[in-house]
This record gives sequence, C-alpha cells and structure tokens, in this order.
Amino acid sequence: MTFLCVNTSLNSCSINLVSENKNIIFYENKSNPPSDIISILVRESLESASLQVSDISGIITIIGPGNYTSIRVGIAFSLGLSKSQSIPIYGISALEAIAISQRGVCKESENALVLIKALQNQYFIQIFNHLSEPISEPIKSKLSNISKLLSNEDLVLISLEEDEIEKLIYKKYKLINSENYIDFHKVLNQIIKKPNQYNKVSPLYLSDPVAEKKDISWFVKKKI
Repeated sequence: MTFLCVNTSLNSCSINLVSENKNIIFYENKSNPPSDIISILVRESLESASLQVSDISGIITIIGPGNYTSIRVGIAFSLGLSKSQSIPIYGISALEAIAISQRGVCKESENALVLIKALQNQYFIQIFNHLSEPISEPIKSKLSNISKLLSNEDLVLISLEEDEIEKLIYKKYKLINSENYIDFHKVLNQIIKKPNQYNKVSPLYLSDPVAEKKDISWFVKKKI
C-alpha cells in the first residue's frame, strides 16, 4: 500500500511517497509556485520509486494553514487525482502533522505548542496533548501574544524559528526544532487508525480578522 502525500502549505511544494512500513521517497521544490511544479514533482517521485500512478493506494494532502493560493493548488490537485484514480483522499493540517511527527517528545504531563511562521511577526499555533491530539483550535497570533500562552503552562514548544522563539521564552521551556519536517509515515499510520477523522478535505485558512478577535485566554481553555 503506497500513499502519495502532498504538501504546499510550508512555503514550498513537497511530495512524499510512503507505506505503512516506511517513507519511500521525498521530493521538494522551494523555488517555483506549486501550480508550476506539483505535477512534475509527482511524476519524478513516481519514476524514482519505479511506480505508476495506478500503484497509488491513497492520497494525504495538507489542508493548511499557510498561503491560501498554494493550499488551494495542493488540495485541487489531490482531489482531481483522487477522483480520476478512484482512490481515497485524506486531509490533515500541517500543525497536527508536525505534532504527530514529533510524538514522543512530550511527557504524559506535558502538552505541545506547535508554531508555524506566518507573515511578519505572526504565527499559526495550536496546542496538542502528549498523544498529539488537539486540545485547542488553531489560530493565527502575533508572537508577542504567544507569551501569554506560556504562563502557568507545562508546554514543549515545537517550531522552526528557534532563535526567535528563544528570545521570547528566555529558554524557560523545552524547544524542539521541527525544521518544518513532516514524517508522513507516522501521519499515515495515524490516519489508518482513525480514517473518518481525516476524510474532510477543505482548506484551513486562518484569516487575520478571525485571529485578532480571539482572546488568548479563551484559546488556552478551548477544547475540541
């Protein structure tokens, strides 16, 4: 069983081929718009793995958050391929996928705060428990507001922007550098366990007005 994994949310276009047992191949392009390169990357990844499109058992696509146009390109391509090949498709946010990729870094008493850089000094953020299950809704927030999340919270921070975050937290909290890396092998095995939880494939776009209206204390307490 081979799954094609599409990610256009993290300022690049990446294609992964994975099975239940391993990551098979990874291709990424940071120089071109996803609309220009996505089909080329898929073809090259399949050729490198000596596979045909008909060998794909399913598709996993990252639904966001991130650049709205890029996310739409990834989702549209994935849905089109899914329909043309009559294969299942699953959607998952980049925040949750990163949390799953880093599962095991938190103790049972700890939660993980995943941060993805947005524009300027803003971040996409969400809190997960030690099992990588979401315990808050994702929001977009200014970096200065994130400090409010860190009071009285036993959190492990997972982010690429290590230097920026360290200035904010003064090294008080454990910080994991994710390198924006998503382990789709782990993500696939999570989806296999709970497929119905990931069968909604629509863009996750966190607009500025919505994020700015959210009170940060509400975010901490909110449960899904």
